[in-house]
Amino acid sequence: MVEEAVEEVETSAPGTGSPPREPTADGKRERSSIAFAYTPLSDAVDIVRAVERRGHACTLDELAAEMKQQMTSGAFRNKLSTARTFGVIDTSRGSVSLTDIGLRLSNPDTYSQAMVDAFMNVPLYRALYDQFAGNNLPPDQGVEAAIRRLGVPEKQTTKARQVLYRSAELAGFFKVGRNRLVRPAGSSVATEPRDLPVPKRHHGSGAEAVPMAEHPLIKGLVAKLPAEGETFTPKQRQRWLDAAKVNLELIYADADEVPVPEPTPNGVATAQMQPS
Repeated sequence: MVEEAVEEVETSAPGTGSPPREPTADGKRERSSIAFAYTPLSDAVDIVRAVERRGHACTLDELAAEMKQQMTSGAFRNKLSTARTFGVIDTSRGSVSLTDIGLRLSNPDTYSQAMVDAFMNVPLYRALYDQFAGNNLPPDQGVEAAIRRLGVPEKQTTKARQVLYRSAELAGFFKVGRNRLVRPAGSSVATEPRDLPVPKRHHGSGAEAVPMAEHPLIKGLVAKLPAEGETFTPKQRQRWLDAAKVNLELIYADADEVPVPEPTPNGVATAQMQPS
């Protein structure tokens, strides 16, 4: 029963770093093509604090007990998903550990910069920061329209905007006012290579081609494979093959198709790793 609960926490939609899919008119669930946090950054901080109290690494059931929650509860899965989306934890085979960002969040001397890094780790937030850099944010409806264009299902745009605002406030991006996303004083925003494109803009050139062996989606898929000799059940194999098929379709998408989602810290487009 514990193994089944662990698998549910690690593979259910709220636990993959991507929000649940919304049903469309034909009954199918609409996928988000860009990862975003479904609960605010404060939930990721709560997870970091709990893991820190357990010695910076623990099992999922120990973490749930530390937080006085059930391991398979929706509240716990959502917080776990949020922490992964902000890049503060890694989970593997029923265990959870702090990432570099998570470790720096637990250190008062590096906390402020780590909060900035966690906020910018969310693909949707990074895309919006880049899109509105140097400009005022539009009214709420305009922000939601931008969120929708970036690939978030329409029924989730209001929730995504609300969580964005709460997270930006906590990370210090609204210190000069809630109408602009501004890097907090004394912090830095990494200018890392954009291997995967955000939706097209009216200026700038496209990214250079990435060798397939170095493509973050391919590297992320390979990282998901267990070591030789370890258990790899038929269900796990099929889930991996399904994810590989979707990620290859994303890499080789036609120019007029939906933009490829940003990779997560593990490389895999986790919104596509959900079981159907």
